[in-house]
Amino acid sequence: MSIMRMHVHKSKRTVGILGVVMIMLLVVLAACGNTDSNSSSNGGKSTTAGGAPTTGHQPTPTPTSIAGYGTSQGCPSDVVVSNAPKANQSVVVKSQTGTTVNANKGDIIDLSFPFGKKWIGPKSVPAQLEMQKPAGYASKSDKTCVWRFTAQNTGTVDLHFTSRAICKAGQMCPMYVIDVPVTVIVK
Repeated sequence: MSIMRMHVHKSKRTVGILGVVMIMLLVVLAACGNTDSNSSSNGGKSTTAGGAPTTGHQPTPTPTSIAGYGTSQGCPSDVVVSNAPKANQSVVVKSQTGTTVNANKGDIIDLSFPFGKKWIGPKSVPAQLEMQKPAGYASKSDKTCVWRFTAQNTGTVDLHFTSRAICKAGQMCPMYVIDVPVTVIVK
């Protein structure tokens, strides 16, 4: 009987020690978090010292060049971005009937165009938007060509992209150019 009591007593001590270790671990993990004194949380968005809204902690995009990859998919360059920060507004533009994007001043806007056509970006960008570089980069995960903009000022702007067939040398190729308008309304 005394052996059984010693075994139960050791089990209680082990459970007690594990409990203390778990509490200490929770305290340490609770201390982790945003320690940046220049930002304040605002319902999913934070405002940095510069005043422009952003979406939480943003990873730094890593543009790399993969020879022939982006251009073979229809993007204007071979730049591939692997970890682009999440945009406030993200739209995949699939048709030429026109797309409208509603955004707020300071928002990051992603316009993505599917692989399989040769995409050419807007010839001009109005003052309401600032185009981020690299423009028209390839996104392997989404299989799209991406243009990113920052909404600078309020107003309505029209951007015009074009799509063409991707033609291989020595093969028949349809000859067309399709205007793909995108309207951006910044409030």
